[in-house]
Formats: sequence, C-alpha cells, structure tokens
Amino acid sequence: MKKEHESMIEVDELKKYYPAKKSNPVDGKKSFLKAVDGVSFSIEPGEVFGLVGESGCGKSTLGRCVLQLAKPSHGKVNFMGEDITRASGRRLVKLRRDMQIILQNPYSSMNPRLKIVT
Repeated sequence: MKKEHESMIEVDELKKYYPAKKSNPVDGKKSFLKAVDGVSFSIEPGEVFGLVGESGCGKSTLGRCVLQLAKPSHGKVNFMGEDITRASGRRLVKLRRDMQIILQNPYSSMNPRLKIVT
C-alpha cells in the first residue's frame, strides 16, 4: 500500500565510485574516483528540481545513477515508492518512460543580462 503523501523520487546516500587506473602509492590499495559521494534528496510531485555545480562535479553522473543508466556503487533510489536500484531489463525500460533528465548548456539557457543573485 502506498503512502498518501509520497515523494515522486527519493535518493538516499547515493554513491558512484570508479576504480582508478593506479593503486595508492603509499599502501598499494586500490584507489577510487568518487564521482558522487553520499547524495540525498527528494522531489515532491509538481515540484521543480534543479541541480547546479561546476564542471566535473558529478551532476551528469548523479542523473545517470538516478535513471539507472549507471549503476550506483551504494545507496537507494525510490521512484513513486518503488526501489529502482534493484530493477533491471524490461522494468527499467518502462520506468524510464516516466523519468527524464534535461542537460543544459548554461551559456544558452541563461540570459547574461540578468543577475542570478542580487
């Protein structure tokens, strides 16, 4: 049974680590690039959510992990009450019909004549 007031999407402690090509020179252990490290948020129905940050900070990787285009290293994504981090195949294809990220170029999406902060 679904809750009466349910978030459209809930992201809990999402992490995406990529193995580094070289191990740690000090202890010889395998190193990882932390592209996304412990991100949590929720989006309510009808709410607009924007994610901003500098180039290379993990925005696109986070979007790919939420859509399960890249499998997260850790964490959970609930979409309409369903844990989609365990979904695969046909189920993901159906879910992605209702999910979308919009990647934008800030130079074409923002008016340079307007101030962002006053």
